[in-house]
Amino acid sequence: MTTSSPDNRSLRTQQAIVRAAETLFARHGVEGVSLNTITRAARQSNRNAIQYHFGGKNGLLQAIFDKHSTGVAERRAAIIDELAARDEPTEIIVATAMVQPLIEKLDDPDGGEAYIHISAELITANTLGYQTPEKHHLQLVRESKIAEFTAKQLGHLPQPVVEQRILHMNLLAYHGVSDHARVRHTEAYQALSTDTEFMTSNLIDSIVAVLSLAPSQRTRKLLAPLR
Repeated sequence: MTTSSPDNRSLRTQQAIVRAAETLFARHGVEGVSLNTITRAARQSNRNAIQYHFGGKNGLLQAIFDKHSTGVAERRAAIIDELAARDEPTEIIVATAMVQPLIEKLDDPDGGEAYIHISAELITANTLGYQTPEKHHLQLVRESKIAEFTAKQLGHLPQPVVEQRILHMNLLAYHGVSDHARVRHTEAYQALSTDTEFMTSNLIDSIVAVLSLAPSQRTRKLLAPLR
Protein backbone atom coordinates (compact mmCIF):
# COMPACT_ATOMS: atom_id res chain seq x y z
CA MET A 1 0.00 0.00 0.00
CA THR A 2 1.27 3.47 -0.89
CA THR A 3 0.67 6.55 1.18
CA SER A 4 0.80 10.19 0.24
CA SER A 5 3.76 12.20 1.43
CA PRO A 6 3.15 15.29 3.58
CA ASP A 7 4.25 17.45 0.64
CA ASN A 8 1.67 15.86 -1.67
CA ARG A 9 -1.08 16.21 0.91
CA SER A 10 -0.13 19.85 1.44
CA LEU A 11 -0.21 20.50 -2.31
CA ARG A 12 -3.63 18.88 -2.66
CA THR A 13 -4.92 20.95 0.23
CA GLN A 14 -3.63 24.15 -1.35
CA GLN A 15 -5.17 23.24 -4.71
CA ALA A 16 -8.54 22.48 -3.12
CA ILE A 17 -8.53 25.80 -1.28
CA VAL A 18 -7.56 27.75 -4.41
CA ARG A 19 -10.29 26.07 -6.49
CA ALA A 20 -12.91 26.79 -3.83
CA ALA A 21 -11.74 30.40 -3.53
CA GLU A 22 -11.84 30.92 -7.30
CA THR A 23 -15.43 29.74 -7.51
CA LEU A 24 -16.64 31.73 -4.51
CA PHE A 25 -14.75 34.94 -5.28
CA ALA A 26 -16.05 34.88 -8.87
CA ARG A 27 -19.62 34.29 -7.72
CA HIS A 28 -19.85 36.57 -4.68
CA GLY A 29 -16.93 39.01 -4.96
CA VAL A 30 -13.68 39.03 -3.04
CA GLU A 31 -15.12 40.94 -0.08
CA GLY A 32 -18.31 38.89 -0.11
CA VAL A 33 -16.66 35.64 0.93
CA SER A 34 -15.20 34.79 4.33
CA LEU A 35 -12.20 32.55 4.87
CA ASN A 36 -14.40 30.19 6.86
CA THR A 37 -16.75 29.82 3.89
CA ILE A 38 -13.82 28.97 1.61
CA THR A 39 -12.45 26.50 4.15
CA ARG A 40 -15.79 24.69 4.32
CA ALA A 41 -16.20 24.68 0.53
CA ALA A 42 -12.72 23.18 0.21
CA ARG A 43 -13.76 20.46 2.71
CA GLN A 44 -10.98 21.31 5.13
CA SER A 45 -11.46 20.33 8.76
CA ASN A 46 -8.69 22.65 9.94
CA ARG A 47 -10.27 26.09 10.33
CA ASN A 48 -6.82 27.70 10.09
CA ALA A 49 -5.87 25.97 6.83
CA ILE A 50 -5.93 29.18 4.77
CA GLN A 51 -3.85 31.07 7.30
CA TYR A 52 -1.39 28.19 7.45
CA HIS A 53 -0.96 27.73 3.69
CA PHE A 54 -1.51 31.28 2.39
CA GLY A 55 -1.29 33.67 5.33
CA GLY A 56 -4.78 35.08 4.72
CA LYS A 57 -7.01 36.36 1.94
CA ASN A 58 -4.31 38.42 0.20
CA GLY A 59 -2.02 35.41 0.06
CA LEU A 60 -4.86 33.33 -1.36
CA LEU A 61 -5.52 35.96 -4.03
CA GLN A 62 -1.81 35.95 -4.81
CA ALA A 63 -1.95 32.18 -5.32
CA ILE A 64 -4.86 32.58 -7.77
CA PHE A 65 -2.99 35.20 -9.78
CA ASP A 66 0.21 33.14 -9.67
CA LYS A 67 -1.76 30.19 -11.06
CA HIS A 68 -3.12 32.07 -14.08
CA SER A 69 -1.22 35.29 -14.78
CA THR A 70 2.05 33.83 -16.02
CA GLY A 71 0.29 31.91 -18.77
CA VAL A 72 -1.68 34.99 -19.81
CA ALA A 73 1.52 37.06 -19.91
CA GLU A 74 3.33 34.43 -22.01
CA ARG A 75 0.41 34.25 -24.44
CA ARG A 76 0.40 38.04 -24.77
CA ALA A 77 4.12 38.06 -25.54
CA ALA A 78 3.61 35.39 -28.22
CA ILE A 79 0.77 37.34 -29.84
CA ILE A 80 2.87 40.50 -29.87
CA ASP A 81 5.74 38.67 -31.58
CA GLU A 82 3.38 37.18 -34.16
CA LEU A 83 1.60 40.44 -35.02
CA ALA A 84 4.79 42.52 -34.96
CA ALA A 85 6.36 40.09 -37.46
CA ARG A 86 3.39 40.84 -39.75
CA ASP A 87 3.92 44.61 -39.33
CA GLU A 88 0.46 45.14 -37.86
CA PRO A 89 -0.19 48.64 -36.47
CA THR A 90 0.97 49.07 -32.89
CA GLU A 91 -2.49 49.85 -31.55
CA ILE A 92 -3.88 46.61 -33.04
CA ILE A 93 -0.97 44.63 -31.59
CA VAL A 94 -1.61 45.99 -28.11
CA ALA A 95 -5.40 45.64 -28.24
CA THR A 96 -5.28 42.08 -29.58
CA ALA A 97 -2.65 41.04 -27.05
CA MET A 98 -4.78 42.48 -24.25
CA VAL A 99 -7.99 40.71 -25.23
CA GLN A 100 -7.22 37.41 -26.94
CA PRO A 101 -5.54 35.63 -23.99
CA LEU A 102 -8.48 36.57 -21.77
CA ILE A 103 -10.92 35.09 -24.27
CA GLU A 104 -8.86 31.92 -24.39
CA LYS A 105 -8.92 31.76 -20.58
CA LEU A 106 -12.69 31.32 -20.71
CA ASP A 107 -12.11 27.79 -22.04
CA ASP A 108 -9.68 26.88 -19.25
CA PRO A 109 -11.63 24.39 -17.11
CA ASP A 110 -9.31 24.86 -14.14
CA GLY A 111 -10.66 28.20 -12.93
CA GLY A 112 -10.05 30.24 -16.08
CA GLU A 113 -13.40 31.98 -16.16
CA ALA A 114 -13.31 32.58 -12.41
CA TYR A 115 -9.88 34.20 -12.82
CA ILE A 116 -11.34 36.63 -15.37
CA HIS A 117 -14.17 37.63 -13.02
CA ILE A 118 -11.80 38.11 -10.10
CA SER A 119 -9.39 40.12 -12.26
CA ALA A 120 -12.22 42.34 -13.49
CA GLU A 121 -13.29 43.09 -9.92
CA LEU A 122 -9.74 44.05 -8.93
CA ILE A 123 -8.57 45.59 -12.20
CA THR A 124 -8.45 49.22 -11.08
CA ALA A 125 -6.37 48.43 -7.99
CA ASN A 126 -4.22 45.99 -9.96
CA THR A 127 -3.55 48.50 -12.77
CA LEU A 128 -2.55 51.21 -10.31
CA GLY A 129 -0.58 48.65 -8.32
CA TYR A 130 1.31 47.63 -11.45
CA GLN A 131 2.49 51.23 -11.73
CA THR A 132 3.45 51.43 -8.04
CA PRO A 133 4.21 47.85 -6.97
CA GLU A 134 5.75 48.90 -3.66
CA LYS A 135 2.30 50.10 -2.53
CA HIS A 136 0.29 47.09 -3.74
CA HIS A 137 -0.35 43.92 -1.75
CA LEU A 138 -0.31 41.68 -4.84
CA GLN A 139 2.85 40.98 -6.82
CA LEU A 140 1.78 41.10 -10.46
CA VAL A 141 3.60 39.61 -13.42
CA ARG A 142 5.65 42.27 -15.20
CA GLU A 143 4.66 42.24 -18.88
CA SER A 144 7.54 44.05 -20.54
CA LYS A 145 6.53 43.48 -24.16
CA ILE A 146 3.02 44.88 -23.95
CA ALA A 147 4.32 47.72 -21.78
CA GLU A 148 6.90 48.53 -24.47
CA PHE A 149 4.34 48.56 -27.29
CA THR A 150 1.82 50.54 -25.24
CA ALA A 151 4.49 53.14 -24.47
CA LYS A 152 5.34 53.28 -28.17
CA GLN A 153 1.69 53.93 -29.00
CA LEU A 154 0.92 56.45 -26.24
CA GLY A 155 4.34 57.94 -25.55
CA HIS A 156 3.60 61.21 -27.35
CA LEU A 157 0.69 62.00 -25.02
CA PRO A 158 0.89 63.81 -21.65
CA GLN A 159 1.55 61.42 -18.77
CA PRO A 160 -1.85 61.88 -17.03
CA VAL A 161 -3.56 60.97 -20.32
CA VAL A 162 -1.31 57.95 -20.76
CA GLU A 163 -2.05 56.67 -17.25
CA GLN A 164 -5.80 56.97 -17.69
CA ARG A 165 -5.75 55.46 -21.19
CA ILE A 166 -3.92 52.42 -19.81
CA LEU A 167 -6.48 52.13 -17.02
CA HIS A 168 -9.37 52.45 -19.48
CA MET A 169 -7.79 49.83 -21.76
CA ASN A 170 -7.57 47.39 -18.86
CA LEU A 171 -11.09 48.16 -17.69
CA LEU A 172 -12.49 47.53 -21.16
CA ALA A 173 -10.54 44.32 -21.64
CA TYR A 174 -11.22 42.63 -18.32
CA HIS A 175 -14.76 43.85 -17.72
CA GLY A 176 -15.67 43.28 -21.36
CA VAL A 177 -14.61 39.64 -21.23
CA SER A 178 -16.00 39.08 -17.73
CA ASP A 179 -19.40 40.54 -18.62
CA HIS A 180 -19.50 38.54 -21.85
CA ALA A 181 -18.75 35.35 -19.93
CA ARG A 182 -21.79 35.96 -17.73
CA VAL A 183 -24.03 37.00 -20.63
CA ARG A 184 -23.24 33.98 -22.75
CA HIS A 185 -24.68 31.72 -20.03
CA THR A 186 -27.98 33.63 -20.04
CA GLU A 187 -30.54 32.40 -22.55
CA ALA A 188 -32.61 35.59 -22.31
CA TYR A 189 -30.07 37.62 -24.31
CA GLN A 190 -30.11 37.83 -28.08
CA ALA A 191 -27.69 35.69 -30.04
CA LEU A 192 -25.49 38.69 -30.93
CA SER A 193 -24.83 39.36 -27.25
CA THR A 194 -23.52 35.84 -26.77
CA ASP A 195 -21.44 35.63 -29.96
CA THR A 196 -17.89 35.43 -28.61
CA GLU A 197 -16.13 35.99 -31.93
CA PHE A 198 -18.12 39.15 -32.65
CA MET A 199 -17.69 40.46 -29.12
CA THR A 200 -13.94 39.84 -29.24
CA SER A 201 -13.53 41.73 -32.50
CA ASN A 202 -15.66 44.62 -31.30
CA LEU A 203 -13.81 44.78 -27.98
CA ILE A 204 -10.47 44.90 -29.76
CA ASP A 205 -11.82 47.69 -31.98
CA SER A 206 -12.93 49.61 -28.89
CA ILE A 207 -9.49 49.36 -27.29
CA VAL A 208 -7.84 50.41 -30.56
CA ALA A 209 -9.97 53.56 -30.35
CA VAL A 210 -8.82 54.21 -26.76
CA LEU A 211 -5.21 53.84 -27.91
CA SER A 212 -5.57 55.90 -31.08
CA LEU A 213 -7.90 58.84 -30.51
CA ALA A 214 -6.22 62.16 -29.81
CA PRO A 215 -7.30 64.00 -26.63
CA SER A 216 -10.11 66.45 -27.23
CA GLN A 217 -9.77 70.19 -26.67
CA ARG A 218 -11.81 69.84 -23.47
CA THR A 219 -9.47 67.14 -22.16
CA ARG A 220 -6.42 69.26 -22.95
CA LYS A 221 -8.00 72.24 -21.22
CA LEU A 222 -8.74 70.19 -18.12
CA LEU A 223 -5.22 68.77 -18.25
CA ALA A 224 -3.49 72.15 -18.07
CA PRO A 225 -3.86 72.64 -14.26
CA LEU A 226 -2.62 69.08 -13.64
CA ARG A 227 0.79 69.73 -15.17
